[in-house]
Amino acid sequence: MKSVYILLSFIVCCSLGCKKDSKPAVVVTITEKASFGANTYAAIVENPDPATHGFLCSLGASNFKPTYNCTNAVYITNLPSSLAVVGKKITFSSYQDNGQPLLFSSINHAHELEVKNPKEAQ
Repeated sequence: MKSVYILLSFIVCCSLGCKKDSKPAVVVTITEKASFGANTYAAIVENPDPATHGFLCSLGASNFKPTYNCTNAVYITNLPSSLAVVGKKITFSSYQDNGQPLLFSSINHAHELEVKNPKEAQ
């Protein structure tokens, strides 16, 4: 009986130590179809925070900032047509950050994201 308690205690301790390593959910509003890429859309990030969203950056007040910049926006490269509607809010938590589009010379442009399982935000 004592070994059962030891085993149960071990299982409980191990399960308390497990943490899921997932990215926080990202909520964006689709603003327009990008002028590059076949299926690329510009989107403004709701509550942008570089500490939470690794694809965002921090820029000083004196830095040049294009309309869709690395502090507040992303380009989504694989948005399904059902979600590719200007003004629609979507959410996703899984994505691949492909960096800034190569065609821009400014380092302050928004990053391109390839999202997985995007959904309409509630």
